[in-house]
Amino acid sequence: MDVARPTGTDSAKDGRGVAIADFDGDGRLDIVINNNGETPTLYINNLRKSGNAVELRLVGAGGGDDYVHVRSSRDALGAVVRLTAGGKTMTRQVEAGSGYASESMRPLHFGLGGADHVDAIEITWPGGFVQRIKGESLTSVSVNHLMIIEEGSDPSGLVALSRTPSRPAALASATRSVGNGATH
Repeated sequence: MDVARPTGTDSAKDGRGVAIADFDGDGRLDIVINNNGETPTLYINNLRKSGNAVELRLVGAGGGDDYVHVRSSRDALGAVVRLTAGGKTMTRQVEAGSGYASESMRPLHFGLGGADHVDAIEITWPGGFVQRIKGESLTSVSVNHLMIIEEGSDPSGLVALSRTPSRPAALASATRSVGNGATH
């Protein structure tokens, strides 16, 4: 069944690259398509019914000469995160160059469905250091937020930043609404 036309996603442009990110900061993933010789196409996820989510931005400790603990780059490229919430464990990896003519967002997005809290986070940093955050250390972690985790930091020092659901003016003017809640 072709659902592209009824949902307003049947662009005839010559798409060359796709990136996934939360462009409007509402916790739902959106899509932008880089079109050959034309303006990009932006699809804003406007679904009314959506579960909880959490985004993690990892910050590596930076280069070092320590052979016992090889530190990660500040971008934490290659770090692997296992997040457990609601009895399910999900795995994501911090990547660069994830697509042709596009790059998805750097923070890792975890859709939690109906789960209202995170049970555990395990980060394997590129240098091999494993950081585990669970129990009392996660009480400050709330869903539907962006969290910054620094390599080797004390879990009680987690920084949770609230996402502002307002869309930047440049994005608002670059989108147009179609009747069913999708925007492009």
